[in-house]
Amino acid sequence: LLLLVVYVASSLAFLSPFTSNLEPADLCSHFGVRLWFPVRDFRFSVVEELEVLSNFMARIPNKIKSIDGSKETPKLAVRNTDLWFVGTPVKSEQAQMVFVDSEGDQIHDVCKADQLKSWKANLKENSTYVMHNFKVVKNDGQFRVCEHEYKLVFIGVTVVREADLHELPFKEFRFVEFGNVGNFVAGLLVDIIGVVDQVLFRHVS
Repeated sequence: LLLLVVYVASSLAFLSPFTSNLEPADLCSHFGVRLWFPVRDFRFSVVEELEVLSNFMARIPNKIKSIDGSKETPKLAVRNTDLWFVGTPVKSEQAQMVFVDSEGDQIHDVCKADQLKSWKANLKENSTYVMHNFKVVKNDGQFRVCEHEYKLVFIGVTVVREADLHELPFKEFRFVEFGNVGNFVAGLLVDIIGVVDQVLFRHVS
């Protein structure tokens, strides 16, 4: 766009002796170009758009705990602590992930089959990313891997950029006592440590 502005400006300067009496809109019509705004305004609108884009990219990332479904453009700085694939490759495979932010909060993320082809090579366990533009949906599936009320879904405009964010925490197991398992929300998966209660048969060869 900037190159276009420079080209248009240079062309107008070159042709100014022949078109000094023409307004910008008339000038465009004179050369067979239909624009709905003056060229000078177009130049400034490009600069303004670039400033808006720059501010958007530089804004402070959202915290996972602040995601409440009110907007679908959260920007996150996260570590992918868990990555697994479900379904049949090529046909219905999708990626399931758990993201953690600087405060240790977690959220479930899903990359469905229609988007997985674009992102599979870039998704790596324990890698850190800056990402934004997700669909935010209720985390109400049959089984939940995170307590967060919402989960994220990759869509066509999702942006994922690998970044060097070593300060982000790694996976942290949150073990619970056996006696408390039944006190959690039904379907919520929790971390437990297995215990051998009794050995009924022992064979030594």
